[in-house]
Amino acid sequence: MRFELLRGVVASAMWFALSGTVAIAQTGSVNALGAEIAGNAAGTIPEWTGGLTKAPAGFDPKKGYVDPFAGEKPLFVVNQSNLAQHEKFLPAGQIALIKRYPNYSIPVYKTHRTSAFSSEMMTSISTEAGKAKLAHGGLAVEGIQSTSVPFPQPKNGLEAVWNTLLRRPAQTLRSHTAGFVAGNGSKPITFASSQTIAWAPAIGKAGSTLLFALIGESTKPSAQSGEALLVLDTLNFKEDARNAWIVNSGQRRVLRAPELVHAAPAGNTDALRTVDDIYGFNGSPERFEWKLQGKREMYIPYNNYKLSDKSLKYDNMINDAFLKPELTRFELHRVWVIEGTLKQGAEHIYSKRTMYVDEDSWYVALMDQYDTKGELWRVKMLYLMQAYDAPGLYTSGEVQHDLNARKSVFSAFQNEEPATEFNVPVKAGEFTPAALRKLMR
Repeated sequence: MRFELLRGVVASAMWFALSGTVAIAQTGSVNALGAEIAGNAAGTIPEWTGGLTKAPAGFDPKKGYVDPFAGEKPLFVVNQSNLAQHEKFLPAGQIALIKRYPNYSIPVYKTHRTSAFSSEMMTSISTEAGKAKLAHGGLAVEGIQSTSVPFPQPKNGLEAVWNTLLRRPAQTLRSHTAGFVAGNGSKPITFASSQTIAWAPAIGKAGSTLLFALIGESTKPSAQSGEALLVLDTLNFKEDARNAWIVNSGQRRVLRAPELVHAAPAGNTDALRTVDDIYGFNGSPERFEWKLQGKREMYIPYNNYKLSDKSLKYDNMINDAFLKPELTRFELHRVWVIEGTLKQGAEHIYSKRTMYVDEDSWYVALMDQYDTKGELWRVKMLYLMQAYDAPGLYTSGEVQHDLNARKSVFSAFQNEEPATEFNVPVKAGEFTPAALRKLMR
């Protein structure tokens, strides 16, 4: 079994240069996650009033999410003709996509601050606020138990990055996701996987150095049936690196997979995405210098219920290298801007990556990535959506555009897959090499 295919299971499962950034002063009270409760002065961003935690009438997980904003129409659509009017609300990557593709556009809707999490998770964040601290030069976090946001008021870039690494929609989830590569005339081939993820508190590891445990297997195409992996990620990258194992179905063996880190190419992506691209960013922050540039108001993908519609087929969702704009939804939200610059002597294919992180959830919404010459190269979008059945912010899909190849990696889509289940009961024994061995076929 080829390692590049195994990385594809990871890519399905695990699921930036900004110029002229205007830092937005944080004023007034904040919620547990550190987000400003008040809206903006212009009235275009509303007050956060607790988010969306109850499902609309008629919700059936098997049939997909009911869109609570189905009757709304875009306030306007950003395209090549009016780009200059809206550039101050867009990162470099979105501007580049609009300039590159005449049919790419950004439909902007009324803003709804729907992000919310369970009362238990919010209590953990509040209770543990101020107790977390960075250690080993920022490669570890100490002093936490169950929180998903260790630094609600981050003082530097590393604290903000750790917030993105720990954020989660629930304590566990079981998902079935699909991905493919499209653009530049290529014919998409769908790869799918099933995976279960448990964060440390759910398997009795609160207060340990475990971040999360993931076990997953490939389900499509049949040629990859039997490929599986196990990942145990850490809160201490200095003393305990990511532990990963794969199933070698040909040899019927479980093998260590230390290569599933950093800039290793993610499988089933035509080498258009790295392992640490998944989720926006994942794994050790060690190879970059991280700078917190402040806050900015920006159009980001949000409340993308239409994109999650179970009646949609993957072949009908794309327009060459991007999703059909009419299926997407962007809103004006405040984001944290975090810039990572490659350290002197460190190795990576990116010289810089800039993350734009939703203040209400600590989810990466957009990311711009630059090549070793400092040129904008890859543009990532996570199509955020409040999973009111968790409750927690989640995604209806993720797309990474390669501007040079004019192709994109589409991942974490669930339209033709079974529904995600949140807070499923799990046991620590389900995330061991022995459990992985049982997935061999």
